[in-house]
Amino acid sequence: MQINEDLDAITSILYQTFEITPFKRDYDAAFGKIANILYRYGITENPRNLRFRFTLCMQEFFDSIPEEFAITKFKDWIIEQIT
Repeated sequence: MQINEDLDAITSILYQTFEITPFKRDYDAAFGKIANILYRYGITENPRNLRFRFTLCMQEFFDSIPEEFAITKFKDWIIEQIT
């Protein structure tokens, strides 16, 4: 199923981004890749808006690893947009 593969790709992009030292992360490139994936589903968001959306997902839950929760919430938002 294509959507599952795309969600896995998005998850991978985000995890790879967070493995990099914070000041060296290229958020525009990461969210640009995600924007290209979402475009296939008719979701036209620019990378900065997606980054902002992800930040909102992170703010919903503060824990030792908020990225994992945010990635899940971000994927939930994506699924809502597609369906």
